[in-house]
Amino acid sequence: MDTQAIVWFGIGGGAALFALSLLCQRFIQKLPKAVDSGSSFVMFSGMMVAFALFAILAGILRLNS
Repeated sequence: MDTQAIVWFGIGGGAALFALSLLCQRFIQKLPKAVDSGSSFVMFSGMMVAFALFAILAGILRLNS
């Protein structure tokens, strides 16, 4: 496995975990700063999920090249 692919998978995994932690703060723990923010926590976590998917896709494409 290529080193650059491993880096992309690590970035994608970290972004996915961060998005999950934001959603957990908003909907499970119901922290006041997350609830008061409106939908910004949800929007940012959606953007992080998209970034994670693109990073994992970049890692897969790097493996195939």
